[in-house]
Amino acid sequence: MKKIVLLIFPLILFGKAYDLKALIEHAHMQNLQIMAKQQSAQSKSKEMQAQQSAYWPTLDIGASYAHTTPVTLVTPGRTTVGYAKVQMDIYDGGRKKALLNAKEFVYRASLLEKEAFVKSVTLNIIQHYYTVKKLQAMIFAMQQQSQELRAQIRRIRNFVKAGLATSEEIDKLQAVFDDNQYRIADSRLMLQTSREQLRLLTGLSAEHLKNSHLKEPKKLAFHPYEESKILQANVKALDAKADAIDAGYRPQVQIEDSYSRSHYDDVDALPGFGGDSFLPDHQNKLTLSVNMRLFDNGKMKKEREAVQYQKLALASEGAYAIAKQKMQFKLAKSRLGSIRTKLKSAKSALRAAKSTYRVIVKKFETGLVDNIAYLDALNKVTFSQARYKETLYDYEIAKSIYYYYAGRDPKEYIR
Repeated sequence: MKKIVLLIFPLILFGKAYDLKALIEHAHMQNLQIMAKQQSAQSKSKEMQAQQSAYWPTLDIGASYAHTTPVTLVTPGRTTVGYAKVQMDIYDGGRKKALLNAKEFVYRASLLEKEAFVKSVTLNIIQHYYTVKKLQAMIFAMQQQSQELRAQIRRIRNFVKAGLATSEEIDKLQAVFDDNQYRIADSRLMLQTSREQLRLLTGLSAEHLKNSHLKEPKKLAFHPYEESKILQANVKALDAKADAIDAGYRPQVQIEDSYSRSHYDDVDALPGFGGDSFLPDHQNKLTLSVNMRLFDNGKMKKEREAVQYQKLALASEGAYAIAKQKMQFKLAKSRLGSIRTKLKSAKSALRAAKSTYRVIVKKFETGLVDNIAYLDALNKVTFSQARYKETLYDYEIAKSIYYYYAGRDPKEYIR
């Protein structure tokens, strides 16, 4: 029975552990900001569909009731009218097509905005995930240091009782132990903060995290990411809006057909004629109208010029966005190389610190070195362990940044 409990306990403890990809996939479905971007894109889709419906004829129905005094031969006292009207644009100079194109580009831009935001959330999750890992490694190293210090304090106390050491040595070790406990508590607060940030982004608990890493980067061709593509889509939308303004100077041809039925009461009549003999009870009216703007003091021309300036501004922003991304991509590659060098250095430092610490501990326990040398060796091995782990996780973050500025989705490179 005891063996079964021992087997089940780790499953309970780690049953809710998530790897990096699981966190990101859940965020893509549950993150409230991503959902807001999706809903915004759906709104733009409905606007586009509404513009598509502008090509169809419109059908209106209505009714009216009028009470008039005084009553005359052609003006009854009470009139009730019901009507139906069909209206359609035969030619509008291409205005509807231009507006539809503009809506399509705006919708495309909204999809790109959502995609860009999803990638930024992915990058944010990766950074918080490895920050949690870094803090866990730091806390673990400091806890090991505390255990070692506690053991040495107990050992020195025994020496003090035997008259082989002074209480001053205990006080020095105790001060270092207390300072280490404070640093552990401070790191735990930072760890809790990062976990809560991760929970907010993903909707999942970050208490237990499985190990994940990103694929080792190889040479990647630079691809513009969504920011410049969004600006390009908005430029095209402005082009279409300019076309819609130009359409205002072309003829506008419209056809309309309306049918009405009327009922009259309280009608003044001539002798020998019915009261409503001169008033039709139904009527059909077909209208073809042509309209063209001849003069507006340059209003539409200036509106088009304003749109053109907006287009030029967006084009400049797009060029700047690509230049900025290229700069960040170049720096990301350099950062990878720098961290690789740092990782090699950290590994060597950890190996040396462990070797030195093993020698110093033996000498300290036999009284060949004092507690200053021992504490220095202990601090170095603790710092080296934490620094090595921290550099490993910084390298994973650097890889995600490299993929991001290469125009790729970091999620696709998680292993």
